[in-house]
Amino acid sequence: MTIVSDTNILSSLAAANALALLQQLFARSMLSIPPAVRDELRTAVDRGKTYLEPLVMAIAAGEILLLELTEDEQSLTATLPRNLNTGEREAIALCQQRRLPLLSNDRQAIRYCQAKGIDAVVLPDLLRLFWTRQLITRVEVEHLISRMEQVERLTLSEEQRAAIFAPQRRRR
Repeated sequence: MTIVSDTNILSSLAAANALALLQQLFARSMLSIPPAVRDELRTAVDRGKTYLEPLVMAIAAGEILLLELTEDEQSLTATLPRNLNTGEREAIALCQQRRLPLLSNDRQAIRYCQAKGIDAVVLPDLLRLFWTRQLITRVEVEHLISRMEQVERLTLSEEQRAAIFAPQRRRR
């Protein structure tokens, strides 16, 4: 399966040095991005956000697949809400046309996806999966969040934190 990501969620994970965890979580899937996300990441690195360099290198190495948009997807991008940035619009167009899930941490992008029936995974979902799938411990997830808060000034609500660390249900 292919999973499409926009810039913000990749940036947050890179800030916490958690890209390897994302690749472990989706080991059977191909993480992909549209050209605008690549361009946004390159611009951010050029502006001094050096913690994003591993993402740019992963794209160059083909570890993160660059998906070019078809003409129909480009046309769809142009019709998407202007309050979404170009990377989000291109990622959503890919997901909508190809019926792929989206990784995003942008509230407006997520609301759009929900309204259009596009599967979307947000950062709190990923953080929860990291420890419920036993990739790392709950304490290590807390450290990831702290790092994201420091580097990216990420703010998670109490509701989001509660969802991340809610008790696991027992399997029957």
